[in-house]
Amino acid sequence: MLCKQPMHLCPSERPWVYCVIDQQEADLKPKMEKRSDNLEKSGSKIGQVNRQLRRSYDVNFKMMVINEAESSNNCKAAVKYGVTECNVRRWRAQKDHLKNAHSQRKAFRGPQSGRFQELDRRVCAYVDERRKDGMPISRAVIQLKAVEIAKELNIPTADFKASLGWCKRMMRRNGLTLRRRTSLAQRLPSDFGEKLLSFQRYVINLRKKHSYPLDQIGNADQTPVFFDMPTPVTVHKKGEKSVIIKSTGNEKGRVTVMLACLADGTKLPPYVVLKRKTVPKEAMPAGIIVRAQEKGWMETELVVDWLKVVWGRRRGGLRKKRNMLILDAFRGHLSDPVKKQVKAMNGDLVIIPGGMTSQLQVLDVVVNKPFKDNLRKKYTEWLLSGDHALTPTGKIQKPSVRLLCEWILHAWDAVSPKSIIHGFKKCCISNALDGSEDDVLWEEPAEPEDGSEDSDTEHSEAEDVCEE
Repeated sequence: MLCKQPMHLCPSERPWVYCVIDQQEADLKPKMEKRSDNLEKSGSKIGQVNRQLRRSYDVNFKMMVINEAESSNNCKAAVKYGVTECNVRRWRAQKDHLKNAHSQRKAFRGPQSGRFQELDRRVCAYVDERRKDGMPISRAVIQLKAVEIAKELNIPTADFKASLGWCKRMMRRNGLTLRRRTSLAQRLPSDFGEKLLSFQRYVINLRKKHSYPLDQIGNADQTPVFFDMPTPVTVHKKGEKSVIIKSTGNEKGRVTVMLACLADGTKLPPYVVLKRKTVPKEAMPAGIIVRAQEKGWMETELVVDWLKVVWGRRRGGLRKKRNMLILDAFRGHLSDPVKKQVKAMNGDLVIIPGGMTSQLQVLDVVVNKPFKDNLRKKYTEWLLSGDHALTPTGKIQKPSVRLLCEWILHAWDAVSPKSIIHGFKKCCISNALDGSEDDVLWEEPAEPEDGSEDSDTEHSEAEDVCEE
Protein backbone atom coordinates (compact mmCIF):
# COMPACT_ATOMS: atom_id res chain seq x y z
CA MET A 1 0.00 0.00 0.00
CA LEU A 2 1.35 3.41 -0.98
CA CYS A 3 1.88 5.94 1.73
CA LYS A 4 0.29 9.35 1.35
CA GLN A 5 2.47 12.38 0.62
CA PRO A 6 1.52 16.01 1.21
CA MET A 7 -0.28 17.40 -1.85
CA HIS A 8 1.58 20.72 -1.69
CA LEU A 9 4.86 19.09 -2.74
CA CYS A 10 6.14 19.77 -6.26
CA PRO A 11 6.14 16.94 -8.82
CA SER A 12 9.88 16.32 -8.31
CA GLU A 13 9.17 15.65 -4.61
CA ARG A 14 6.31 13.20 -5.53
CA PRO A 15 7.85 10.69 -7.97
CA TRP A 16 5.38 7.98 -6.91
CA VAL A 17 2.53 9.86 -8.63
CA TYR A 18 4.11 9.30 -12.03
CA CYS A 19 4.61 5.64 -11.24
CA VAL A 20 0.90 5.23 -10.48
CA ILE A 21 -0.10 7.00 -13.73
CA ASP A 22 2.25 4.89 -15.81
CA GLN A 23 0.88 1.76 -14.17
CA GLN A 24 -2.73 2.87 -14.98
CA GLU A 25 -1.87 3.44 -18.64
CA ALA A 26 -0.23 0.03 -18.80
CA ASP A 27 -3.36 -1.59 -17.37
CA LEU A 28 -5.70 0.26 -19.78
CA LYS A 29 -3.67 -0.43 -22.94
CA PRO A 30 -4.81 -4.08 -23.44
CA LYS A 31 -8.42 -3.05 -22.86
CA MET A 32 -8.22 -0.29 -25.52
CA GLU A 33 -6.61 -2.67 -28.01
CA LYS A 34 -9.32 -5.25 -27.35
CA ARG A 35 -12.05 -2.64 -27.78
CA SER A 36 -10.49 -1.55 -31.09
CA ASP A 37 -10.47 -5.17 -32.27
CA ASN A 38 -14.13 -5.52 -31.35
CA LEU A 39 -14.98 -2.38 -33.35
CA GLU A 40 -13.20 -3.66 -36.42
CA LYS A 41 -14.94 -7.04 -36.20
CA SER A 42 -18.45 -5.78 -35.39
CA GLY A 43 -18.61 -2.76 -37.69
CA SER A 44 -19.72 -2.64 -41.30
CA LYS A 45 -17.39 -3.84 -44.02
CA ILE A 46 -17.06 -0.23 -45.19
CA GLY A 47 -15.17 0.53 -41.96
CA GLN A 48 -16.41 2.44 -38.97
CA VAL A 49 -13.16 3.32 -37.24
CA ASN A 50 -12.04 6.78 -38.22
CA ARG A 51 -9.23 8.51 -36.39
CA GLN A 52 -10.43 11.95 -37.50
CA LEU A 53 -12.28 14.25 -35.12
CA ARG A 54 -15.66 13.69 -36.79
CA ARG A 55 -16.86 10.15 -37.54
CA SER A 56 -19.63 8.84 -39.77
CA TYR A 57 -21.55 5.61 -39.26
CA ASP A 58 -23.78 3.72 -41.63
CA VAL A 59 -27.20 2.26 -40.81
CA ASN A 60 -25.80 -1.25 -40.17
CA PHE A 61 -23.56 0.03 -37.41
CA LYS A 62 -26.29 2.20 -35.88
CA MET A 63 -28.69 -0.73 -35.71
CA MET A 64 -26.07 -2.87 -33.94
CA VAL A 65 -25.60 -0.12 -31.35
CA ILE A 66 -29.38 0.18 -30.92
CA ASN A 67 -29.79 -3.57 -30.41
CA GLU A 68 -27.01 -3.60 -27.84
CA ALA A 69 -28.53 -0.61 -26.02
CA GLU A 70 -31.93 -2.29 -25.89
CA SER A 71 -30.48 -5.52 -24.52
CA SER A 72 -28.34 -3.75 -21.88
CA ASN A 73 -28.38 0.05 -21.64
CA ASN A 74 -27.15 3.13 -23.50
CA CYS A 75 -23.96 3.51 -21.47
CA LYS A 76 -22.75 -0.06 -22.02
CA ALA A 77 -23.55 0.10 -25.72
CA ALA A 78 -21.60 3.34 -26.03
CA VAL A 79 -18.57 1.83 -24.27
CA LYS A 80 -18.70 -1.38 -26.30
CA TYR A 81 -18.81 0.33 -29.69
CA GLY A 82 -16.73 3.37 -28.81
CA VAL A 83 -19.38 6.03 -29.46
CA THR A 84 -20.84 8.74 -27.30
CA GLU A 85 -23.95 8.09 -25.27
CA CYS A 86 -25.78 11.03 -26.84
CA ASN A 87 -25.38 9.34 -30.24
CA VAL A 88 -26.92 6.17 -28.85
CA ARG A 89 -29.92 8.07 -27.52
CA ARG A 90 -30.41 9.89 -30.84
CA TRP A 91 -30.16 6.69 -32.88
CA ARG A 92 -32.69 4.94 -30.66
CA ALA A 93 -35.13 7.81 -31.28
CA GLN A 94 -34.63 7.34 -35.04
CA LYS A 95 -34.97 3.56 -34.96
CA ASP A 96 -38.22 3.38 -36.97
CA HIS A 97 -36.79 5.54 -39.75
CA LEU A 98 -33.45 3.74 -39.74
CA LYS A 99 -35.16 0.41 -40.32
CA ASN A 100 -36.52 1.68 -43.63
CA ALA A 101 -33.31 3.41 -44.69
CA HIS A 102 -30.60 2.03 -46.96
CA SER A 103 -28.19 -0.20 -45.03
CA GLN A 104 -25.11 1.73 -46.19
CA ARG A 105 -26.55 5.19 -45.74
CA LYS A 106 -24.53 7.29 -43.31
CA ALA A 107 -26.62 10.46 -43.05
CA PHE A 108 -30.22 10.75 -41.93
CA ARG A 109 -31.80 14.16 -42.36
CA GLY A 110 -35.39 13.44 -41.56
CA PRO A 111 -38.26 12.17 -43.75
CA GLN A 112 -37.86 12.36 -47.52
CA SER A 113 -41.56 12.51 -48.35
CA GLY A 114 -42.09 16.25 -48.05
CA ARG A 115 -43.77 18.38 -45.44
CA PHE A 116 -47.30 17.95 -46.83
CA GLN A 117 -47.50 14.27 -47.73
CA GLU A 118 -51.23 14.25 -48.51
CA LEU A 119 -50.80 17.17 -50.92
CA ASP A 120 -47.93 15.38 -52.68
CA ARG A 121 -50.00 12.23 -52.95
CA ARG A 122 -52.98 14.01 -54.49
CA VAL A 123 -50.82 15.97 -56.93
CA CYS A 124 -49.10 12.76 -58.08
CA ALA A 125 -52.48 11.06 -58.46
CA TYR A 126 -53.64 13.98 -60.62
CA VAL A 127 -50.53 13.73 -62.80
CA ASP A 128 -50.91 9.96 -63.20
CA GLU A 129 -54.56 10.29 -64.10
CA ARG A 130 -53.93 12.97 -66.71
CA ARG A 131 -50.93 11.19 -68.20
CA LYS A 132 -52.93 7.98 -68.60
CA ASP A 133 -55.27 10.00 -70.82
CA GLY A 134 -52.28 11.36 -72.75
CA MET A 135 -52.73 14.93 -71.48
CA PRO A 136 -49.58 17.12 -71.42
CA ILE A 137 -48.52 18.26 -67.96
CA SER A 138 -46.12 21.12 -67.31
CA ARG A 139 -44.60 22.27 -64.05
CA ALA A 140 -46.81 25.36 -64.17
CA VAL A 141 -49.88 23.10 -64.29
CA ILE A 142 -48.58 21.16 -61.26
CA GLN A 143 -48.08 24.40 -59.33
CA LEU A 144 -51.63 25.60 -60.09
CA LYS A 145 -53.09 22.23 -59.10
CA ALA A 146 -51.05 22.21 -55.88
CA VAL A 147 -52.43 25.63 -54.89
CA GLU A 148 -55.96 24.36 -55.54
CA ILE A 149 -55.41 21.22 -53.43
CA ALA A 150 -53.75 23.25 -50.65
CA LYS A 151 -56.92 25.33 -50.33
CA GLU A 152 -59.01 22.16 -50.05
CA LEU A 153 -56.68 20.88 -47.30
CA ASN A 154 -56.82 24.25 -45.47
CA ILE A 155 -53.06 24.73 -45.71
CA PRO A 156 -52.21 28.40 -45.01
CA THR A 157 -50.70 30.29 -47.93
CA ALA A 158 -47.92 31.46 -45.63
CA ASP A 159 -46.83 27.83 -45.14
CA PHE A 160 -47.16 26.65 -48.73
CA LYS A 161 -46.65 28.73 -51.88
CA ALA A 162 -46.22 26.02 -54.54
CA SER A 163 -42.92 27.50 -55.68
CA LEU A 164 -40.88 26.16 -58.57
CA GLY A 165 -38.34 24.78 -56.08
CA TRP A 166 -41.06 22.81 -54.31
CA CYS A 167 -42.27 21.48 -57.66
CA LYS A 168 -38.77 20.26 -58.59
CA ARG A 169 -38.28 18.56 -55.23
CA MET A 170 -41.71 16.94 -55.35
CA MET A 171 -41.01 15.59 -58.84
CA ARG A 172 -37.63 14.23 -57.72
CA ARG A 173 -39.19 12.53 -54.67
CA ASN A 174 -41.84 10.83 -56.77
CA GLY A 175 -39.75 9.82 -59.77
CA LEU A 176 -41.17 12.41 -62.17
CA THR A 177 -39.16 14.27 -64.77
CA LEU A 178 -39.56 16.38 -67.91
CA ARG A 179 -39.51 14.61 -71.28
CA ARG A 180 -38.78 16.58 -74.44
CA ARG A 181 -39.04 15.88 -78.16
CA THR A 182 -36.00 16.47 -80.32
CA SER A 183 -35.98 18.88 -83.25
CA LEU A 184 -33.63 19.74 -86.08
CA ALA A 185 -32.16 23.20 -86.49
CA GLN A 186 -31.89 25.03 -89.79
CA ARG A 187 -28.71 24.32 -91.72
CA LEU A 188 -26.79 27.42 -92.66
CA PRO A 189 -25.56 27.73 -96.26
CA SER A 190 -21.91 27.21 -97.11
CA ASP A 191 -21.50 30.89 -98.04
CA PHE A 192 -23.02 31.95 -94.72
CA GLY A 193 -20.41 34.65 -94.00
CA GLU A 194 -20.71 36.31 -97.40
CA LYS A 195 -24.51 36.48 -97.25
CA LEU A 196 -24.36 37.82 -93.72
CA LEU A 197 -22.03 40.68 -94.63
CA SER A 198 -23.90 41.42 -97.84
CA PHE A 199 -27.21 41.81 -96.02
CA GLN A 200 -25.67 43.93 -93.30
CA ARG A 201 -23.97 46.27 -95.74
CA TYR A 202 -27.17 46.75 -97.74
CA VAL A 203 -29.24 47.57 -94.63
CA ILE A 204 -26.64 50.02 -93.28
CA ASN A 205 -26.38 51.79 -96.63
CA LEU A 206 -30.16 52.24 -96.77
CA ARG A 207 -30.24 53.55 -93.21
CA LYS A 208 -27.48 56.05 -93.90
CA LYS A 209 -29.21 57.21 -97.04
CA HIS A 210 -32.75 57.62 -95.66
CA SER A 211 -32.27 57.90 -91.85
CA TYR A 212 -35.33 55.83 -90.95
CA PRO A 213 -36.71 56.35 -87.45
CA LEU A 214 -37.00 53.14 -85.45
CA ASP A 215 -40.81 53.10 -85.74
CA GLN A 216 -40.44 52.94 -89.57
CA ILE A 217 -38.22 49.84 -89.62
CA GLY A 218 -40.24 46.64 -89.54
CA ASN A 219 -40.06 42.89 -89.96
CA ALA A 220 -42.93 40.57 -90.88
CA ASP A 221 -43.23 36.82 -91.24
CA GLN A 222 -45.85 34.12 -91.58
CA THR A 223 -46.03 31.33 -89.04
CA PRO A 224 -48.43 28.37 -88.93
CA VAL A 225 -50.74 27.96 -85.95
CA PHE A 226 -52.34 24.54 -85.56
CA PHE A 227 -55.66 23.75 -83.92
CA ASP A 228 -53.79 21.04 -82.01
CA MET A 229 -50.73 22.29 -80.14
CA PRO A 230 -49.55 19.46 -77.86
CA THR A 231 -46.58 20.50 -75.79
CA PRO A 232 -43.28 18.73 -76.58
CA VAL A 233 -42.52 18.51 -72.83
CA THR A 234 -44.62 16.72 -70.23
CA VAL A 235 -44.09 15.41 -66.71
CA HIS A 236 -43.85 11.64 -66.86
CA LYS A 237 -42.37 8.67 -65.03
CA LYS A 238 -38.68 8.04 -65.51
CA GLY A 239 -37.55 5.09 -67.58
CA GLU A 240 -40.71 4.58 -69.66
CA LYS A 241 -39.98 4.43 -73.39
CA SER A 242 -43.45 5.41 -74.58
CA VAL A 243 -44.61 8.97 -73.81
CA ILE A 244 -48.13 9.61 -75.16
CA ILE A 245 -49.73 13.07 -75.33
CA LYS A 246 -53.45 13.35 -75.99
CA SER A 247 -54.83 15.76 -78.59
CA THR A 248 -58.03 16.46 -80.51
CA GLY A 249 -56.75 14.71 -83.65
CA ASN A 250 -56.41 17.95 -85.63
CA GLU A 251 -52.62 18.11 -85.79
CA LYS A 252 -52.78 19.01 -89.49
CA GLY A 253 -55.54 21.59 -89.17
CA ARG A 254 -53.90 25.02 -89.18
CA VAL A 255 -54.19 28.71 -89.91
CA THR A 256 -51.47 31.07 -91.15
CA VAL A 257 -50.66 34.09 -89.00
CA MET A 258 -48.74 37.06 -90.36
CA LEU A 259 -46.94 38.79 -87.48
CA ALA A 260 -45.14 42.11 -87.78
CA CYS A 261 -43.15 44.26 -85.36
CA LEU A 262 -41.14 47.47 -85.47
CA ALA A 263 -37.65 48.27 -84.26
CA ASP A 264 -38.99 50.42 -81.41
CA GLY A 265 -40.86 47.41 -79.96
CA THR A 266 -44.27 48.13 -81.46
CA LYS A 267 -46.39 45.09 -82.38
CA LEU A 268 -48.78 45.38 -85.33
CA PRO A 269 -52.16 43.56 -85.36
CA PRO A 270 -51.97 39.85 -86.26
CA TYR A 271 -53.23 38.91 -89.72
CA VAL A 272 -54.88 35.47 -89.75
CA VAL A 273 -55.53 33.47 -92.93
CA LEU A 274 -58.04 30.62 -92.53
CA LYS A 275 -57.95 27.51 -94.68
CA ARG A 276 -61.46 27.86 -96.07
CA LYS A 277 -63.34 29.71 -98.81
CA THR A 278 -65.23 32.22 -96.66
CA VAL A 279 -64.68 34.02 -93.37
CA PRO A 280 -66.88 32.72 -90.51
CA LYS A 281 -69.94 34.82 -89.74
CA GLU A 282 -69.26 34.87 -86.00
CA ALA A 283 -67.76 38.09 -84.67
CA MET A 284 -64.00 38.02 -84.20
CA PRO A 285 -62.18 39.68 -81.28
CA ALA A 286 -61.04 43.27 -81.78
CA GLY A 287 -57.40 43.83 -82.70
CA ILE A 288 -57.07 40.95 -85.16
CA ILE A 289 -57.67 40.77 -88.92
CA VAL A 290 -59.10 37.56 -90.39
CA ARG A 291 -59.10 36.50 -94.03
CA ALA A 292 -59.90 33.24 -95.82
CA GLN A 293 -58.01 31.40 -98.54
CA GLU A 294 -58.76 27.97 -99.92
CA LYS A 295 -55.29 26.58 -99.15
CA GLY A 296 -54.56 28.76 -96.15
CA TRP A 297 -51.49 30.39 -97.75
CA MET A 298 -50.39 34.00 -97.97
CA GLU A 299 -50.66 34.48 -101.74
CA THR A 300 -49.67 37.65 -103.54
CA GLU A 301 -53.16 39.14 -103.23
CA LEU A 302 -53.20 38.59 -99.48
CA VAL A 303 -49.69 40.05 -99.07
CA VAL A 304 -50.84 43.19 -100.88
CA ASP A 305 -53.95 43.26 -98.68
CA TRP A 306 -51.74 42.95 -95.58
CA LEU A 307 -49.63 45.89 -96.77
CA LYS A 308 -52.77 48.01 -97.06
CA VAL A 309 -54.64 47.05 -93.87
CA VAL A 310 -51.74 46.41 -91.47
CA TRP A 311 -48.46 47.91 -92.66
CA GLY A 312 -50.13 50.98 -94.16
CA ARG A 313 -52.02 51.70 -90.92
CA ARG A 314 -49.01 51.79 -88.65
CA ARG A 315 -48.01 55.10 -87.09
CA GLY A 316 -46.79 57.30 -89.96
CA GLY A 317 -48.18 54.96 -92.62
CA LEU A 318 -50.96 57.28 -93.80
CA ARG A 319 -48.45 60.12 -94.21
CA LYS A 320 -46.25 57.75 -96.22
CA LYS A 321 -43.13 58.33 -94.16
CA ARG A 322 -40.05 56.71 -95.58
CA ASN A 323 -39.90 53.16 -94.25
CA MET A 324 -38.01 49.90 -94.56
CA LEU A 325 -39.77 46.52 -94.52
CA ILE A 326 -37.74 43.32 -94.09
CA LEU A 327 -39.24 40.07 -95.39
CA ASP A 328 -37.90 36.60 -96.15
CA ALA A 329 -37.43 35.15 -99.63
CA PHE A 330 -40.95 33.65 -99.84
CA ARG A 331 -42.11 33.86 -103.46
CA GLY A 332 -45.23 35.78 -102.45
CA HIS A 333 -42.98 38.60 -101.19
CA LEU A 334 -41.00 38.81 -104.44
CA SER A 335 -43.89 39.34 -106.86
CA ASP A 336 -44.23 42.56 -108.83
CA PRO A 337 -47.57 43.64 -107.21
CA VAL A 338 -45.96 43.44 -103.77
CA LYS A 339 -42.91 45.46 -104.82
CA LYS A 340 -45.10 48.09 -106.49
CA GLN A 341 -47.31 48.39 -103.41
CA VAL A 342 -44.28 48.84 -101.11
CA LYS A 343 -42.86 51.48 -103.45
CA ALA A 344 -46.22 53.28 -103.60
CA MET A 345 -46.14 53.48 -99.79
CA ASN A 346 -42.70 55.14 -99.95
CA GLY A 347 -41.02 52.03 -98.62
CA ASP A 348 -37.86 50.08 -99.26
CA LEU A 349 -38.22 46.30 -99.43
CA VAL A 350 -35.32 44.27 -98.02
CA ILE A 351 -35.27 40.53 -98.65
CA ILE A 352 -33.42 38.14 -96.33
CA PRO A 353 -31.17 35.77 -98.32
CA GLY A 354 -32.32 32.16 -98.52
CA GLY A 355 -31.30 29.94 -95.62
CA MET A 356 -30.48 32.91 -93.36
CA THR A 357 -33.78 33.47 -91.54
CA SER A 358 -32.49 31.81 -88.36
CA GLN A 359 -29.87 34.57 -88.15
CA LEU A 360 -31.52 37.62 -89.74
CA GLN A 361 -35.29 37.21 -89.24
CA VAL A 362 -36.20 39.05 -86.03
CA LEU A 363 -39.39 37.06 -85.60
CA ASP A 364 -37.49 33.76 -85.90
CA VAL A 365 -34.70 34.87 -83.58
CA VAL A 366 -36.59 36.26 -80.56
CA VAL A 367 -40.35 36.44 -81.17
CA ASN A 368 -41.80 33.21 -82.53
CA LYS A 369 -40.69 30.99 -79.63
CA PRO A 370 -42.30 33.03 -76.80
CA PHE A 371 -45.35 33.55 -79.04
CA LYS A 372 -45.76 29.80 -79.61
CA ASP A 373 -45.03 29.03 -75.94
CA ASN A 374 -47.78 31.40 -74.77
CA LEU A 375 -50.14 30.01 -77.41
CA ARG A 376 -49.44 26.42 -76.34
CA LYS A 377 -49.98 27.38 -72.70
CA LYS A 378 -53.51 28.63 -73.47
CA TYR A 379 -54.20 25.45 -75.46
CA THR A 380 -52.98 23.23 -72.60
CA GLU A 381 -55.16 25.08 -70.09
CA TRP A 382 -58.14 24.60 -72.37
CA LEU A 383 -57.35 20.91 -72.89
CA LEU A 384 -57.03 20.29 -69.14
CA SER A 385 -60.21 22.18 -68.29
CA GLY A 386 -62.29 19.13 -69.25
CA ASP A 387 -65.28 21.15 -70.51
CA HIS A 388 -65.25 20.17 -74.21
CA ALA A 389 -67.83 19.45 -76.86
CA LEU A 390 -67.46 16.01 -78.44
CA THR A 391 -67.74 14.86 -82.03
CA PRO A 392 -70.21 12.08 -82.97
CA THR A 393 -67.28 9.63 -82.73
CA GLY A 394 -66.51 10.72 -79.16
CA LYS A 395 -63.41 12.81 -79.88
CA ILE A 396 -62.83 16.30 -78.51
CA GLN A 397 -63.90 18.97 -80.96
CA LYS A 398 -61.14 21.30 -82.06
CA PRO A 399 -61.26 24.86 -80.68
CA SER A 400 -63.41 27.33 -82.57
CA VAL A 401 -61.90 29.98 -84.84
CA ARG A 402 -62.90 32.74 -82.44
CA LEU A 403 -61.29 30.95 -79.51
CA LEU A 404 -58.12 30.38 -81.54
CA CYS A 405 -58.02 34.08 -82.44
CA GLU A 406 -58.36 34.99 -78.77
CA TRP A 407 -55.39 32.75 -77.97
CA ILE A 408 -53.37 34.37 -80.76
CA LEU A 409 -54.12 37.85 -79.43
CA HIS A 410 -53.22 36.83 -75.88
CA ALA A 411 -49.96 35.19 -76.97
CA TRP A 412 -49.01 38.19 -79.14
CA ASP A 413 -49.71 40.65 -76.33
CA ALA A 414 -47.51 38.62 -73.99
CA VAL A 415 -44.42 39.06 -76.18
CA SER A 416 -42.11 41.59 -74.54
CA PRO A 417 -41.36 44.79 -76.53
CA LYS A 418 -37.86 44.77 -75.00
CA SER A 419 -37.13 41.41 -76.60
CA ILE A 420 -38.25 42.81 -79.98
CA ILE A 421 -35.90 45.79 -79.62
CA HIS A 422 -33.09 43.43 -78.65
CA GLY A 423 -33.90 41.18 -81.63
CA PHE A 424 -33.52 43.98 -84.17
CA LYS A 425 -30.12 44.78 -82.72
CA LYS A 426 -29.13 41.13 -82.58
CA CYS A 427 -29.92 40.81 -86.28
CA CYS A 428 -27.92 44.00 -86.87
CA ILE A 429 -30.83 45.94 -88.32
CA SER A 430 -31.28 48.81 -85.84
CA ASN A 431 -27.80 49.01 -84.32
CA ALA A 432 -26.14 52.38 -83.89
CA LEU A 433 -24.56 53.45 -87.16
CA ASP A 434 -21.38 54.55 -85.42
CA GLY A 435 -20.57 50.89 -84.77
CA SER A 436 -20.80 51.14 -80.98
CA GLU A 437 -23.37 48.31 -80.88
CA ASP A 438 -21.72 46.06 -83.46
CA ASP A 439 -19.24 43.26 -82.94
CA VAL A 440 -16.41 42.41 -85.27
CA LEU A 441 -18.65 40.35 -87.55
CA TRP A 442 -20.87 43.35 -88.23
CA GLU A 443 -18.22 46.00 -88.79
CA GLU A 444 -18.68 48.17 -91.85
CA PRO A 445 -16.52 47.09 -94.79
CA ALA A 446 -13.49 49.08 -95.85
CA GLU A 447 -13.35 51.26 -98.97
CA PRO A 448 -13.39 49.16 -102.17
CA GLU A 449 -10.00 48.71 -103.75
CA ASP A 450 -11.18 49.72 -107.22
CA GLY A 451 -11.38 53.34 -106.10
CA SER A 452 -15.17 53.77 -106.18
CA GLU A 453 -16.24 56.78 -104.18
CA ASP A 454 -19.54 55.59 -102.71
CA SER A 455 -20.13 52.19 -101.15
CA ASP A 456 -23.82 52.46 -102.18
CA THR A 457 -22.76 51.25 -105.60
CA GLU A 458 -21.76 47.87 -104.16
CA HIS A 459 -24.07 45.19 -105.53
CA SER A 460 -25.46 42.64 -103.04
CA GLU A 461 -27.82 39.68 -103.15
CA ALA A 462 -30.31 41.55 -100.97
CA GLU A 463 -30.32 44.33 -103.57
CA ASP A 464 -30.74 41.87 -106.43
CA VAL A 465 -33.99 40.38 -105.10
CA CYS A 466 -35.42 43.82 -104.28
CA GLU A 467 -34.90 45.34 -107.71
CA GLU A 468 -37.93 45.58 -109.93
